[in-house]
Amino acid sequence: MTGKLLADIFQDGMVLPIHKDFRLGGQAASGAAVTVSFLGEAYQAQADEQGHWQLTLPAYDQQELDELTVTSGGKTQCLRGLHFGRVLLLSGQSNIEYRLKDDAEFAHVKADLAAGHHPNLYYYNCPQIDYRDPETGTVKPAAAEEKWQEVNAETAGEMSAIGFYCLAKLQKLDPSQIYAAVDCFKGGTSASNWLPVDLLKDDPELQAAFVDPYEAAIKGKSWADFDRETAKWQAAVDQHNADLKQYLDQHPESSLSQAKNIVGHTPWPPPMRPDSYLRPGALYETMVSQIQDITVTDWIWYQGENDTDRPRYYSKLLNLLLKTWRRLLADPSLPVKLIQLPGYADNPENSVALIRQTQLETARKDPYVDLVSIADLGEAHNIHPTHKRSAGERLGICMSGESYPATPQATAFKQEGDQISFKVTNSFKLEVAGEVRVSFQVEKQTWLPDQPVKLQLKGQTVSLPCPDKATGLRYGYANYPDLAIYNELGAPLAPFEAVFSKNSKVNEQ
Repeated sequence: MTGKLLADIFQDGMVLPIHKDFRLGGQAASGAAVTVSFLGEAYQAQADEQGHWQLTLPAYDQQELDELTVTSGGKTQCLRGLHFGRVLLLSGQSNIEYRLKDDAEFAHVKADLAAGHHPNLYYYNCPQIDYRDPETGTVKPAAAEEKWQEVNAETAGEMSAIGFYCLAKLQKLDPSQIYAAVDCFKGGTSASNWLPVDLLKDDPELQAAFVDPYEAAIKGKSWADFDRETAKWQAAVDQHNADLKQYLDQHPESSLSQAKNIVGHTPWPPPMRPDSYLRPGALYETMVSQIQDITVTDWIWYQGENDTDRPRYYSKLLNLLLKTWRRLLADPSLPVKLIQLPGYADNPENSVALIRQTQLETARKDPYVDLVSIADLGEAHNIHPTHKRSAGERLGICMSGESYPATPQATAFKQEGDQISFKVTNSFKLEVAGEVRVSFQVEKQTWLPDQPVKLQLKGQTVSLPCPDKATGLRYGYANYPDLAIYNELGAPLAPFEAVFSKNSKVNEQ
């Protein structure tokens, strides 16, 4: 008797990690024995009280496998036509979600794919589920089953644009491998949506910042109340979209960014409700749970835009998220590429800069996290830049193993007299494109306005004049930064803030 024993993500034609022990898992009868037949060997697992089972199979060093079989309680499920390669987990919010079909270069990419370019690329989109009824198991919205897709002219449009450009760059640098992206993302989300709500409640600050406001927003309301609030918000969105379309029709020379700066931005967030994916812990329940049984080679996290309203909590959220997901994926040293946010002007003052600083500090402290800055990319008044190639290819280069694992960062600060110097990692030759502007902190209190400076470059060392009473240095510390220092590959020096004491080494904040 055939039956479904594996989680939905395990399908014919999927890609599993090569040269790495990998997991399988799914649902069987409570307490039932589960047997997996793999390369002539039988591996055993037992389902827990809820019926969940999981086991780990030994690493496989070939790119193809004809069949793998799972049996339990008279049921059998076979996986056929399996591929083994490099499997990337892509996660975060709307800019990593941004589909290739919406990218400015999609027509060109589609023509390349139709001509047979970019073979051996695959992807899987985790269904974007907002809510699962705990009693009936029904989900909202009703989600069609997602399938593993081979990337071609017909399928590529629904994958992450950054994901495509990253995979394509990796393939170009090493065409001997198979590459795949597992996409687990949702636009407009805070990191708090991607964490277990119990962990948020365990921290008094996170409880007060995220859980308490949610509970206050839904208290005493009926479903009819929630529906009325949602309808009112949707009407405002529809009116905004109509106004935006009218403006663009009347001003065809205007870019979307310029139009939004005049008409305004989409009303956000929607009203809170118990079935909203914006509630604390929502997407950990409904989406992260979908990847709990898989093994991946690398993890990309690109998120933070929706935490700019409360950036002071982002360090706790991000570090907790990295720890929690790695535990779920049973890989405490899983390599992470952390995307440092692009430029975007329309946020509270320096809020994007604060998120970038947190991302920088997190990468410095975690030996398995590499920062990939795209702070030089973006549009001042469009939070969704329509050109994703540069970001995706930069990510691919950092992941390739054939270049630097991260983009440049300032480190080893030293102040001597009226000069401050620092070294730049992930660089061989530094290049300056345009005017370099920095800000100095005076007497540990006031940050002065940005001012142009003359740099001295010697190898990977940067020196610049420093005011006598300066106690801190910022570079690119703005929502929409003006960056001018790059390595020889065109990757930018990550924006930073550093504070220091007179004639001492800098304390990198």
